[in-house]
Amino acid sequence: MIKALASIEYNGSCVCGQTSYSAFDLADVSYCHCEQCRKMTGHYMAACQAKRDKIKINGKIKWFYTHAGSRHGFCDNCGAHMFWQNDSMPTISVTAGSLEDAKDLAVRHHIFTEEKGCYYEINPNEPQSEGYGDSRI
Repeated sequence: MIKALASIEYNGSCVCGQTSYSAFDLADVSYCHCEQCRKMTGHYMAACQAKRDKIKINGKIKWFYTHAGSRHGFCDNCGAHMFWQNDSMPTISVTAGSLEDAKDLAVRHHIFTEEKGCYYEINPNEPQSEGYGDSRI
């Protein structure tokens, strides 16, 4: 079951402050180990999902499609990686590192573990799946 924290507002921003967002009902942090995320971030991605109607983005985002239907969003000014979205899903993910305060959020799970880098280990006590697992809201 997905844990959503109702009535908690989360705020985040890029490095330069030109782009910011407010989000409600964020799911706990998912770590994505897929090759796409590793290449986009330099490691694995840590992100939290919200329904699209529960997030307000201020500033200009540059979207980059890594493949059909899957895109990453960056601040148009400083290039900070802030968002991920699959066009067929009703959610948008915010990068956990862009959050001002991740109060009450915990590790939800690790996804696409079969694609993880060979240079690190995943905590065996945290939930894992080889694909999306329960990350599709």
